Amino acid sequence: MTYPNVLVLDYLKKAQQLTPETQIKAERFISLGYQRLLTFEAPGGGFSLFGGSPASVNLTAYGLLEFHDMAEVYPVDPALLERTARWLMERQQYDGTWGNMLDTAFVTWALVEAGQEDSPEVQQALDVLRTSWQTVEEPYILALIANALAASEDAAAAEVLGALDSAKIVEKDTVHWSAQGPSIMGSHGRTGDVETTALVVYAMLRSGQYPKAMQGGLTYLIREKDSFGTWYSTQATILSLKALILATTKAGVAAEEGKVTVSLNGVQADPIVITKETADVVHSLVFDDVRFGDNTVEFQVEGGGNLMYQVTAEYYVPWDELSPDELAGEAMTIDVSYDRTTLAVNDEITARARIILNRDLQALLVLVDLGVPPGFAVETGDLDLLVEKGVIQRYELTGRQIILYIENMQPRMPVDVTYRLRAKYPIKAKVPSSSAYDYYNPDTQDSQAPVEFVVE
Repeated sequence: MTYPNVLVLDYLKKAQQLTPETQIKAERFISLGYQRLLTFEAPGGGFSLFGGSPASVNLTAYGLLEFHDMAEVYPVDPALLERTARWLMERQQYDGTWGNMLDTAFVTWALVEAGQEDSPEVQQALDVLRTSWQTVEEPYILALIANALAASEDAAAAEVLGALDSAKIVEKDTVHWSAQGPSIMGSHGRTGDVETTALVVYAMLRSGQYPKAMQGGLTYLIREKDSFGTWYSTQATILSLKALILATTKAGVAAEEGKVTVSLNGVQADPIVITKETADVVHSLVFDDVRFGDNTVEFQVEGGGNLMYQVTAEYYVPWDELSPDELAGEAMTIDVSYDRTTLAVNDEITARARIILNRDLQALLVLVDLGVPPGFAVETGDLDLLVEKGVIQRYELTGRQIILYIENMQPRMPVDVTYRLRAKYPIKAKVPSSSAYDYYNPDTQDSQAPVEFVVE
């Protein structure tokens, strides 16, 4: 989550709301993220998902955007920015594109943001976008084109935004744009709509165009925030934050003071006092006495201007109370089996996991979380062999899980993983549940119930 930390730190600095403690903590996280991102630079330049060859044009452009924003709040090597931009420009085709309008729009936007607008390569690419955007019907691609043109202060941005305004979907007081195909990161459906809407709103804010549609888009983004305070995926979260932060810095922070009192079923929490200094601070209240059935949440607001709020609820259901239909994934399935569940100390068991993507679109990155029983050691040689064969691209071990990374997973082509676990201690316990999900479309996921092991 390095990129969100960068955006929040930048906002706190500009809003003069940054405390020394928050700055130290944020910079520590960003420093760790920066060092990790450097390991993804591929031999010969450019970036790939795990630092291997070949590098990806889109991931390199994404990295350039992130490093450029990071440089606003943290020391970034200028040579890194320069060679990354140069690597991208060297891969431009003779017609000024990077193969198609999607890649061309995204790479051009990244290069303009990184200060390469005056280069011949970027000027040629901008000319392509300026003269060819009318052939594009996909709102997501149009949104990228609008951002590239808006970042370069090109008058053609207004024309593209006009086409997007005509394509908006109005639902009561919200406005959004629907992605027809996968995004740069493979997002689609609800997550793709969030990315597209955030991009359109960001371009409208940059250009000062279509304020009514922009306001409706901001309302949509606010309401699409999930129960964790994010927007489903990292990329959707980043783009939403960029739009919301830009809107806040342009509009200024409301200075009206006030007080908000919240109660659940008659139980009142301590009032939230809003001051000029804390007008843009997010406050969280937690109620533990939620009852089954209807609950009543009441707000009492004194002053404070226009306030936004979100109510979320969390609940847990025992695994044995879930039906087979509730356990079965639709867009993705994972099945993990063990050759035995009763064994002695130092015995080995063989586990087999099968992951299947059931939808029609490929997944750029699938994360598989395999539970490891307490007191068991993982035979890493099996996992190393999976990496060597290209079945998985990377794995990580924690105390209770194996995390597998699978790139470009194809529809209905099972990925089979076999690995061994060795019992170290006598124990009776359940293995944590195993799960698999599309990193850029978290709704595509499946989980498997825990299994009990006995080591004698």
